[in-house]
Order: sequence, then C-alpha cells, then structure tokens
Amino acid sequence: MEWLFRTDFDSTTTIALWSIAGVLVTTVVLFVYTMGLRFATVAGDRRRSRFLAAWRDVFAAAMLSRRAAENIELPTVSRDERVNLLEEWNRACSIVDGDAAENLMILARRTEIPALATTMLKKRRVSSKILATQTLGHLRDSKVRQRIHALVEHENTALSITAALALVAIDADFGITVVVPMIERRRDWPKNRVSVLLRMAGSERISEPLYRAIRSAEDDAKTYLLEFAWLIEAQVLDALVTDLLRENKDPGVINASLKLVSGFSGVPRIASLTQHPVSFVRMQAAKVLGRIGQQEHLSLLESMLDDREWWVRYRAAQSITSLPFLGPNELRRLRDRQEDRYAADMLQQTFAEAGLA
Repeated sequence: MEWLFRTDFDSTTTIALWSIAGVLVTTVVLFVYTMGLRFATVAGDRRRSRFLAAWRDVFAAAMLSRRAAENIELPTVSRDERVNLLEEWNRACSIVDGDAAENLMILARRTEIPALATTMLKKRRVSSKILATQTLGHLRDSKVRQRIHALVEHENTALSITAALALVAIDADFGITVVVPMIERRRDWPKNRVSVLLRMAGSERISEPLYRAIRSAEDDAKTYLLEFAWLIEAQVLDALVTDLLRENKDPGVINASLKLVSGFSGVPRIASLTQHPVSFVRMQAAKVLGRIGQQEHLSLLESMLDDREWWVRYRAAQSITSLPFLGPNELRRLRDRQEDRYAADMLQQTFAEAGLA
C-alpha cells in the first residue's frame, strides 16, 4: 500500500489511486456485511424452525388430550419469539374445532398468549392488531368484546373482517346482530370469509337476521346478499325465494333467487319466467326446470328449444336430457318430433354430451 502515500505522482493520479483503494475497501466491507447478514439470517431461521417444531409437538399433544394440555411441559419463549408463538398457535386453532380447540385454549392460558394478545391489540401497527384480534377471537375472550366490536368498523379490510370473525367467535348472538347488517355495506370483505363467519354462527342463528336484511334491502343489495342465503335454514330459504320470485321484478334479484330454488315449495310464475325479456333469467329458469324435474314442466322446456338465445336453448336441452322420468327412447322420440331443426340439433348435442347419442 506504499504507492498510496508516494508524493511523486501528479494530483490526478493520486486521486485515482485513492478512489481505487476506497472502492476496494468498500467492496470488502459490503462483502463481510452481506456474509454476516446471511449467516445471521440462516442462524435465525434455524432457531425459528427448532422453536416452532418444539411447539408444534406441544400443540399436537394438547389437541389429542386435555390432560396433556393441562400438564405438558412447555418450551421456553424468548422475547423475540412471542410473535412466532402467537402465529403458530392461531394456525393450529384454525384447523381444529370442538374438544381440540378447547384444549388449545387451555394450553394458551398456561402461557403468555392472552396477555401478549391484549398488549398487541393496543399497538398502532395494523398487522399487530390483526394478529391480536385473531388470537383473542380464538381465545373467546369476552372481556375484549367491545374493543373487538369497535374494530369491525375499521377502514382496513383485513382488520375489519378479522374483527368480525373474532366477534362472532366470542359472542355469536351479539356478533351476528352487528355483522349481518354490515355485509352489504362492507363489500370489500372477501366473500369466502363472510361465508366462514356465517357458517361459524350456524344456520339457526343467522336465518332470521339475514332474511330481514335481504327483504329490507334495495334490489342491488338483495342480489349481493342472496349469494349468502344458501347458508340459512332450508324452510326459511324456501319462503324467502318464493316471496322474492312472486313479488320482485328486478332481473338480478330474480336470477339470484332462481339459483336458490330447491323445488320443494314450487316456483312462482315459472311459466312467465321462461318468457322473460332478459335472457339470463330465461336461462336460469331453464336450469331450475331441470333441477325440479316435474312432468308438467316438459312442455315449457320444449318451448324454450327455439329461443332466440343460443345459451337458453342449450340450457333447456340440458335440462330435458337430465329429467329423471325420461328414458333414452323417450328422449329420442322427443328429439325426432321437433319441427325446428335447430331445436333437434341442440337436443342431439346434449344427448351426445350425456352419452345418449
């Protein structure tokens, strides 16, 4: 390195040499830092893996035995491993129910999990609030019910739906009265999470509030809420669908209601719906007639085989093919008596799809 300190170089050469030296030193420092960071990351991952493996064994034993949940020796938890413990405990809770879930709650109360979740709920960071809310919901901690209730209105979608799920887990009767009126307004909530929430509360508990919410909503909101109506009790659903088909004139509501028809209570004005001016309503009516499978509906389906819309004709032909009271020979005779060539071709296509050609 003596060349750096020679004085017989001109100023430009000296600056260049010092620049090269600086680059070399910086490169070495960055390399050492990167390698150190890599080693630290690998070591941290290994510690985390060992930590999680130990706790997973504990969780598995607790799920299988209440006695183990009450007495099994617990691994130590350092300060920087607490969040990992909460995440893993919540993951375990999300895949079990019944006695196994109760055992995990017993185990959690022997640890710092409840206190840590309560503390994290006070933090400003949204991710901390989400983890805390999920944990307190799995713990069914009624002491924090009002604080969880307040978070249901939060503008952050993930926190809001997590709070809604936790509220129902803590107090299903109270939670449903809060959450069901919000479903249409909070369309940012993922539909699959809303379905999980409603299933968790149970059909008996959600039937009446969801029925009232649908009946009192505007047509656009009715259409949206009907996507969850299949979760309510069968007799309530039949009554709701019957009323909507009898009274409502909005094509979206009619279409959504037809999707829910079971056939046990009949289908109001089904004949007029097969001639509805909106094609997707006619198509859905054809699909319904295929599901309910009554002899008197065959003539309606036949009349739809010459509909101006290809999809309506196709669904009508599919429904005819699926009717349980029509055997292969009867279906072929029905095809042969069609005067409209396109109707006969459509039936032939659906016969081939069903292996009847």
